Amino acid sequence: MALVIRGFPPDYTRAVRQALSLITSRLTHPPGPIPGDLLTEVRAIISGRRPTVDLVYGGDQGVCAVPYSRSAGYRVLLCKRTFMPANDGHPRLPAVLFHELIHIARGWEMDAEAFENAWFSPAEGARPPTRGDWTTFKQQDYQGWWVHMDPQTRRVTDYADRYILTFPAPQ
Repeated sequence: MALVIRGFPPDYTRAVRQALSLITSRLTHPPGPIPGDLLTEVRAIISGRRPTVDLVYGGDQGVCAVPYSRSAGYRVLLCKRTFMPANDGHPRLPAVLFHELIHIARGWEMDAEAFENAWFSPAEGARPPTRGDWTTFKQQDYQGWWVHMDPQTRRVTDYADRYILTFPAPQ
């Protein structure tokens, strides 16, 4: 595996491995349309055919005081709150990790949010885009690397015009 897990407590390391197993299963049997090059990229990140990606534990201080995760280059920082049950009682780890892997594969926020919400349920950690995400979508002309959205209907399609999902109205 080209993912190197660093600095996690043992229980969190097990949770990361379980989340990666779930993601690998989804990549083997995609639950919906996905552009072939995105599928290839995320599979390559997990399998080791791409440069090493560090998965690093960030705790709950500093840059991890608020977010669930961050990614840059070939590093994903997973914060403590990613492992904690959210208001609905479910941790966000599987969906958050998948979201960040899409960013590592070149995906923009629209791509990461679309596939997170299309491929994972709320019980697996998926959450609708935040107000901040909607601001980012608008700044990026409702485009991602692989998907685009009609801002009137919130319908997301890939560049082959295959339906991915329709986002709920912003809260």
